[in-house]
Amino acid sequence: MEHNQPPMSWDTADENRYEQSIALKIPGYSHMHDLMERLLAASIADNNEAGILIVGAGGGKEMTLLGTRHAGWMFTGIDPSQPMLQLAERRIQEAGMGARVQLKSMTLKALPEEGVYDGATSMLMLHFIQGMESKRRFLSNLAARLKPGAPLIIAAVNADLYSPVHPIMMQAWQDHMLSQGVQPEEWERFAASLGRESDPISSEQLIELMEECGFTQITRYFGSFWVEGYYAKRV
Repeated sequence: MEHNQPPMSWDTADENRYEQSIALKIPGYSHMHDLMERLLAASIADNNEAGILIVGAGGGKEMTLLGTRHAGWMFTGIDPSQPMLQLAERRIQEAGMGARVQLKSMTLKALPEEGVYDGATSMLMLHFIQGMESKRRFLSNLAARLKPGAPLIIAAVNADLYSPVHPIMMQAWQDHMLSQGVQPEEWERFAASLGRESDPISSEQLIELMEECGFTQITRYFGSFWVEGYYAKRV
């Protein structure tokens, strides 16, 4: 396997390419988001005017899905990637929900704490945060911006890169991607990024970290190769 591919960067992301390829790479990608919406809806069913925080809002998939199904919900979306936020802005305007959305080009740490939210999502971004301490700060900052009992839906690549099963999982994932039309060089770029541009941790480490940072009722709701989705509530 070649590992000399150019590094991934969300600051120079090709948002259209990402939009086209991500669903091909992750089996059940749309189902993961559909289940996200259903879990949030079941958790805050009695709040028709909920304020939802979308961390890693670039692309706009979460906001447009939630916004079209819940006409009263308000959204704050943050993402440090300007190209991905531009894609989110286009999708939000096309969905006619611009009045209910605030998009901010910033990190979670920079978001004022006085805004306390009824629910939050963080989809496919935790593995891009390097180091356990940085992940711990991220989850603690996320908990600090949620009301007690508020739900969180979080999805990430959770993998033990040194597990004996890792090569088998990667081979199966490669076979899936190539069968869906992902080009071999794109697979090589993705595979080389694990542990380099991204920093996956195991499922057990994630659960322990979430408990440390103020979350409870942590439940796995989705799995697809190394991609997992979890439901949790703020203590």
